[in-house]
Amino acid sequence: VESLGLSLFAEESYASNTVTAVAASDGLDTKKMLRILREEHQVILAGGQLRLDGKIFRIGHLGWVTEDDIKTVISALKVVLPQAGFRSAS
Repeated sequence: VESLGLSLFAEESYASNTVTAVAASDGLDTKKMLRILREEHQVILAGGQLRLDGKIFRIGHLGWVTEDDIKTVISALKVVLPQAGFRSAS
């Protein structure tokens, strides 16, 4: 995700084997992004909860997740991020 110009929400020392939380910044509308991913790319990610609603999104990778699954998510994000208002600094 960092190669897309996004930042991880937690410090690397707190990285999880099951979910990656990504900080939503630079005008990214997470609700719009999640809707487009679901409706147009059949990719399901999760938003933040409570005080993190609209501030992060989460990529789950618990269980049987293949390299192709991860590539599918990253490819879909490349297309959808600009549509949802994200402007990368890189």
